[in-house]
Amino acid sequence: MCEMMMQPLMKPLRMVGDMSLAEFNGLLQKAEGRDKLARIFQYSARLLVGSAAYLQPTAGTLLARLEGHARTVMVQLASARRTHRWMKELPVIQNLPQSFKIADPVELVLDVLQKASLICFLITDHIGMLKQWKILSGGKRAGTGTIQLGLKIFTFCNFMGVLYQLKKIRDIGLKEEKRDQLAKSWEAAVKHALLMIQTSHLSLLYQTHDAFVGVCGIITSSIDCYSQIPFKPKAVADKDKDSKDAKPPSK
Repeated sequence: MCEMMMQPLMKPLRMVGDMSLAEFNGLLQKAEGRDKLARIFQYSARLLVGSAAYLQPTAGTLLARLEGHARTVMVQLASARRTHRWMKELPVIQNLPQSFKIADPVELVLDVLQKASLICFLITDHIGMLKQWKILSGGKRAGTGTIQLGLKIFTFCNFMGVLYQLKKIRDIGLKEEKRDQLAKSWEAAVKHALLMIQTSHLSLLYQTHDAFVGVCGIITSSIDCYSQIPFKPKAVADKDKDSKDAKPPSK
């Protein structure tokens, strides 16, 4: 069980070790894959910013310049990724009616709340960006304040995700035949828990530290990125390897 819980935390190392160059190229062909890869760099930059804060670099030093560059990368990648979130709520909205078909009433409530809050987060995020662009008036909240409100909603969304996965873990128990399903639920629960730490910090709901949030972001981004890698089935890969080994040398 402990090993299963630790596996999501090792995802960054697994992603580097398991992925071939061809599979990496396949990852880059997918919009979602590029987004999650950019998110790894975004949170790596936040880790660097947070680590530099511990050392309190003096203005003009190499570390101060590095911290400034990392902050620029972090902010610009966050902004770029925000522009690519347009209409990402539509698939969630389309899938929402399926949640009402869940037989278990507890799972139904948790799933509906998670999806509904995700939709609210995405719409609020769009409004915040339009306020930053001065297309919408600030009102009671400026663009940044609206984005932070959306992140608070996303924190609630991930809290529902943690509860939902823990419910599934309890129902599965320690059945050996459902070990793969149990591992996926643990991974999802860990991801949602780490996302709660990230979004509560970014929304100012509960701040921890940029370095810690950066590590959490790298792990969650690696989990999402790993799922987007078009891994070649092992049987096909072995067959290709055998055929290459059997191919006679060219003259």
